[in-house]
Amino acid sequence: MKVVTRVIYSFQEKDFFAPIRDKIEYARVVVLAARQLLLDMDDDNIETVSSMRLVVDKMSRLFFYKEKKYFSISFPFTILLDGDNIAKLTSYTGKNLDNKSISAVISILDNEQFRLNPSLIDFYIEPNSIDSIGLFLLEEIFQSEPSYVRYDYDPDNENGKLHPLNHLDINYSQYSTFKLGFNQEIDQAYFENLQNIKTDCSFIVD
Repeated sequence: MKVVTRVIYSFQEKDFFAPIRDKIEYARVVVLAARQLLLDMDDDNIETVSSMRLVVDKMSRLFFYKEKKYFSISFPFTILLDGDNIAKLTSYTGKNLDNKSISAVISILDNEQFRLNPSLIDFYIEPNSIDSIGLFLLEEIFQSEPSYVRYDYDPDNENGKLHPLNHLDINYSQYSTFKLGFNQEIDQAYFENLQNIKTDCSFIVD
């Protein structure tokens, strides 16, 4: 199993922990995480309350942690490690991810034309421009399954069994999301084990 950990600075929390409600927001978090993973960081001397972990085994998932709120999404790229650092990051079709290509994806996501009509087919680019790199990567991200899972400790909205104090939100869209409640708070290790197919299953009972 490969595990890469990165801190999330307080000024980055608004980007990483903003609600994910569609593929565009999923794509943004994925590429921001890829940029963070490529940084050669000495995490031991940095005091933060938020972090992310890339766990690659039979699964490939990003885990984000902030106080009592955790969430996880699929990571649609492959990594080559050099010790504890990532030497190379590529898409499943072999496209390289670096600061240039990641910036190209972000520039498309921030483009007003794209935000008004988020269609890769309709989005106009010049052939061989920097945006074309981002477009191909963004297409791959959009084709991947987000696999969004969020754990909430939510005293503000607690409402008996309808909205338990401790619960999982699974999927992000209104037409497919559902909740699973817990009778107690869970920790980060339990959250990761729930989603690791190589560890023992947890069982659901009413």
